[in-house]
Amino acid sequence: MRDREIRRLGQAIERWGFFELHNHGVDHQSRQDLLAAQRAFFALPDAQKRSLQRTAINARGYNPEELTKNRLDAKEIFDVGHKPDPLAADDALVNRVVDGWNQMPEDIAIREPIWRWFNLCEPLAIEVYGWLLQALGARDALAAHTNQHTSFLRLNAYSDAQQKEQSKNEKVESEKVESEDADSMVPLGIHRHTDAGLLTLLIEDGHHALQVLHAGQWRTIEPSPNAFIVNTGDMLQVLSNDRFIAPEHRVLGSVAGQYRLSAAYFFNPPYDQIIQALPSEDKDLTFDAPRYQSFTWEAFRRRRGAGDYEDLGEEIQISHYRVPGRDRAKF
Repeated sequence: MRDREIRRLGQAIERWGFFELHNHGVDHQSRQDLLAAQRAFFALPDAQKRSLQRTAINARGYNPEELTKNRLDAKEIFDVGHKPDPLAADDALVNRVVDGWNQMPEDIAIREPIWRWFNLCEPLAIEVYGWLLQALGARDALAAHTNQHTSFLRLNAYSDAQQKEQSKNEKVESEKVESEDADSMVPLGIHRHTDAGLLTLLIEDGHHALQVLHAGQWRTIEPSPNAFIVNTGDMLQVLSNDRFIAPEHRVLGSVAGQYRLSAAYFFNPPYDQIIQALPSEDKDLTFDAPRYQSFTWEAFRRRRGAGDYEDLGEEIQISHYRVPGRDRAKF
């Protein structure tokens, strides 16, 4: 029974790159507490939020000017990530990693629900990733990819104010997205992209604005209440040698005064993990030549971070590592 479900999961990922996760064991109250903490954080005075703003050397914290592929998104974000030593101070030397260090608000009513959610997502992401490795016939890789993982949680807020700020910026995408009202146009909350890591666990506050590009069309994802939206990322695409393609997706901007929240837990490998095609234990799966040059997650993350923080030319993509002549084949 379990093997059949794992095969079905693999087929869903091959086709869509997204799936909906139910019966995940994460209690509804923790979800509501997180969303309440998000609202409280983004309602703080601007000066207070900007005191926690990310910088060129610290990718964690607040940012009202996030870029996706060098284009300004219409949203605010707040990032918090793993700590090698949870008992040490956020800015202790041991907790200053490649992505930087955490900058948390002083209000414990905001801090605690955020950390609780991070800690609930961690074992769930490891379990889901284990399922995906089983679908690939590579379950032995789980420990190497999850011990000392470098995951982070991103809190998103979408509002009219962010759209107005986006429209004043020259980096804004000129193409607008048609809304349900044919007479109005909606800018993008997050521009089209793929996620960089292994997988993403996402929740929304009930408003559906996430879209995936499938068979040449943008399809809105409308999950059931209390479900997680799960999608695969670039690193899993390389590890699976293009079997699990990282789906391209985007998020529509806020409309008509709508205020929306979402929270994305990005499950990422250890910084020193070498990212290369995994040989399969499944005798029914034929392993072909690696389609990407190997690299470390740290090297990729450093180059991606530079593109996220400011416009430093073309943002790094896994396509830059593709071996010439080894394009994706259909499975």
